[in-house]
Amino acid sequence: MKKPAIAIVLAIVMLLGMSQMAAATGAGEGYTDIGETWFGKAAAEHGYADIFSDGSGSFKPYKEITRMEYARLLHRALGININYFAPTDIGKHFTDLENSDEGAAELYDLVTAGIVTPGGSFEPEVPLAREDMILLALKALDYKTGGNYAVILIMPPLFQDDSEIDESIKWEIYKAVVLKLINGYEDYTLRPKAAANRAEAVTVVSRLTALIDSLMQRVDVSASMYEEDGGLKMTLTIENRTNSTVTIHHTSGQRFDFKLFDDKGETLYTWSADKMFTMALGTTEIEPGETVCYEVLLESELYDSIKDRIASMRAYIAGTSEDFFIDAEGYEA
Repeated sequence: MKKPAIAIVLAIVMLLGMSQMAAATGAGEGYTDIGETWFGKAAAEHGYADIFSDGSGSFKPYKEITRMEYARLLHRALGININYFAPTDIGKHFTDLENSDEGAAELYDLVTAGIVTPGGSFEPEVPLAREDMILLALKALDYKTGGNYAVILIMPPLFQDDSEIDESIKWEIYKAVVLKLINGYEDYTLRPKAAANRAEAVTVVSRLTALIDSLMQRVDVSASMYEEDGGLKMTLTIENRTNSTVTIHHTSGQRFDFKLFDDKGETLYTWSADKMFTMALGTTEIEPGETVCYEVLLESELYDSIKDRIASMRAYIAGTSEDFFIDAEGYEA
């Protein structure tokens, strides 16, 4: 199923003030050392007590964050929970971890999601390098969004210590800067090899969840086809994942269409070809969180006559909208 890519014009990205994922709200409230600080809101939302609290009531914002603490932080903030058909063994991925180790299950999920690369030693108690904090955040972004976003690169100002950034990851670092996931220090350095502290980590994760939340606020359109009762069921699904009602304007009574094609792109079947529609203008309104699904069953007799030649199907929205992009070329299954 194809979904429209989301273009992010990086020069005008303003995502940091958007609402955070609801599951994280209030996670770290009650710490005595966050207050009205630059990291205070992020620590209140993502300073999970079972990860960071030692019982003293302090968050200890400038303490170096370990690799395992950051893995657990990402896992919790992004709600990554994977169910497995068979027992898992973290030892298959890392030589210095066992299933009984704190965070082993969460780390296994991150490996499965492609966020953490397996192999060798994980070194769970080693401080997390700032560059690794950035790269893991970007991998988490790709996992949660399916990579359905485009980046128009506008080169940010170089850091004073730009030469310390490995050439192999410079593009990723620049992308994170322009996405406003990270900032340099006041002296215009990045310090990529330095250890990240807790305040920096929760701030990056807070910005990450805001960015993901924004990207997930979209209208998804998908098409599918499958055999049913000897015929071919074709579906067009429109899911409103935004916080506002979306409206589709129609020039007639037709709301959708389906076409079947052979491997040369020639049309084998058009659903609307033998249909009559009223010429009255109309609209389809889809409320926030609502899904509209159009379904058509191509009866077995006609389906059998073209079955062996069908290579693809396209579903079409018969209308226009100011609220989301409607692909005139249709949505392929």
